[in-house]
Amino acid sequence: MKPPLRPLLLAAGLFTAGLAHAALNPALVSADARWMVHADLDGLRTTALGQELVAAIEKAQAGATGGAIGLDVAKVLKTIGSLTAYGTNLTPDPKDIDGALIAQGTPDLRKIGESLLLQGTIAEPKVFSEVTDLPFPAYAITSTPPPRGEAPKMELIIAFPPEPMVIISKSRAQLLKAHEVARGTAPSLAKAAGSPLGRFAAGATGAYLFAASVVPTENVFPENAPQTRMLRLANAGALALGERGENTFAHAELLASSGANADKLTKILQGMVAALSLAETTDKQLAEFINSTSVARSGDTVKLDLAYSSARLATMAQSLRASMEPPAPPKAAPITSGRTIAEWNATASTAPDTDPANAAVTRTIENVELKNGSTITLGWRLNGGKGVRYQRVEITPAQGGAPLVFRGDMMQSGGGRGALTARFQFPGADGVYTLNVTYANDPEGKVAYAVSVRDPRPAASTKK
Repeated sequence: MKPPLRPLLLAAGLFTAGLAHAALNPALVSADARWMVHADLDGLRTTALGQELVAAIEKAQAGATGGAIGLDVAKVLKTIGSLTAYGTNLTPDPKDIDGALIAQGTPDLRKIGESLLLQGTIAEPKVFSEVTDLPFPAYAITSTPPPRGEAPKMELIIAFPPEPMVIISKSRAQLLKAHEVARGTAPSLAKAAGSPLGRFAAGATGAYLFAASVVPTENVFPENAPQTRMLRLANAGALALGERGENTFAHAELLASSGANADKLTKILQGMVAALSLAETTDKQLAEFINSTSVARSGDTVKLDLAYSSARLATMAQSLRASMEPPAPPKAAPITSGRTIAEWNATASTAPDTDPANAAVTRTIENVELKNGSTITLGWRLNGGKGVRYQRVEITPAQGGAPLVFRGDMMQSGGGRGALTARFQFPGADGVYTLNVTYANDPEGKVAYAVSVRDPRPAASTKK
């Protein structure tokens, strides 16, 4: 796939149409769902942590689009109200997961989405295609073109039904079923009294992220892992994250497979919380967070609640983002001191290094005002070029006369990290001079040269 179209996949997974709220609506979830995830992005954006996440997205948007298309990813994300996903099977292999994703938000994103997908069908017809056998507009996305002679394998279908939503799924059957559920013509979780997920739905109130699932029959974790032993005591579980007041909260529920197992789960979680509270910490807020954790049992359901300062979490997120950013390159050491009188670059040459043209080059700098005791600095920045040195400097009075000659071994060397200098003091009388600087040229043309002068400080006055 060509790089300019990569952002289309990102946008295609988020298309939506307008609804006034973003809270979890069980009527959108099929009654036979075994797992569901709901993200209230409208709610998240109003929290301290959400604002930090938006800032991180805005900073990273150039990398997300590669600058290839005129799509402001951060602004597009702000038009998304919520995402609700669910499925009827549980498998560790992502390609085998079924179900659907329902997106809701502002009307503008639907227009953007259809426009981008249509552009994709023109620019990359082997990747993007229109689906014509559905009762509403839809598009298919295939990650890689199929081998010659084979039909394209659709990996994702994005549909735009007349209802204020966009439905995304891996198959036509699942997509049509999700549409029927959303329209109320097929059983939904809102009317499935026996579904454990329906019991958890009330816990999504005020949460910007909610997830619930029945316990899979196959092991998700290693056989003897603590998580595996705990899951064997439960039939289903849910987790809600949100913000109340100044704190971010987490609310977890486990539906035990029996009353005896509910008692065991309660004791296990209470023991873990008690052990955690004994941990030594110098962070007062962290200690308050640990001590605020509570475990309670209601019938066959065990609940865990905790809260932490939202401002503190935002600060931690900022620190984490800063730690992940590449360090700033070290500041280049200066190659001048005082006033710069000449700057130039090496002259690239195809001649061998031993060629006389590369052995010695003289640069003339005229009308240089010097004072007795002035420090003359010859600098050069390698920039990956060859290490060369100044060979000599001849200083001649502008009106003529015998030159003063300073060889490289008479100069004081300095600098580092590819920025080198050679200094010497001018012992002659105050006046205007011509400098003839002889140096070895870098035949690769990478080295930058500079000559600068720093005049001596005026003598301190002895008058009282």
